[in-house]
Amino acid sequence: MSEDKAAILRRIYLFSGLPEEDLAALARLAVARNFPKDAVIFWEGRQAAGFFILLEGQVKLVKSSPDGKEYILRLVGPWETFGEAAVLAEDVYPATAVALSDCRTLFFPTAPFLALLTASPRLSRNMLATMSRLLYHLTRQLEDLSLKEVSARLARFILDKCRETHGQVAPDLVIELNISKTHLASYLGTISETLSRTLARLKALGVINEEKGRITIKEPQLLENIARGIKV
Repeated sequence: MSEDKAAILRRIYLFSGLPEEDLAALARLAVARNFPKDAVIFWEGRQAAGFFILLEGQVKLVKSSPDGKEYILRLVGPWETFGEAAVLAEDVYPATAVALSDCRTLFFPTAPFLALLTASPRLSRNMLATMSRLLYHLTRQLEDLSLKEVSARLARFILDKCRETHGQVAPDLVIELNISKTHLASYLGTISETLSRTLARLKALGVINEEKGRITIKEPQLLENIARGIKV
């Protein structure tokens, strides 16, 4: 099982380039944990017991207001880590993690992971790079929510998803949303009705085609312009 875990860890950005002895140590730390759809993986405000790698499924990281309104900070897909910032800070989880589908994960407990982090300069550099990427993501998300309209936020989401799936953006490439419109609207800081109208507008402009959660890119440059906030 340790060998299987080490093979998995080689695919994770946080652990890229680590020597075999570090990967073996991480594999010994990793605990397999499965969560059914709608399960809470960890709660906002609870002391961080560790962080996770998502192997299968999808997870949302959410903040909730006192009146029950939910905002999705991040959507986590396979081979991504989550919860690591709280572990590094030795603090509480800043958001609640909920399984959007049945999920398989690997869990790394805080204390032994931090001990390994202290002993491994390469892992420390990788953690710094991971935190920088997360900060960049959150900064851009804040910029989009504060300064851009829903159409620009949606266009940016589609472009990012296309690059994640295909490594590029080009005409006739197809992406699967793999998320309900309610959850996507929450992530984009809007409501389902506004999201539906925005999708319909992008279709009417000939920028995309959308049918049953499948989005086809038709005019990549126009989509890029909309994502930058250029009026069309």
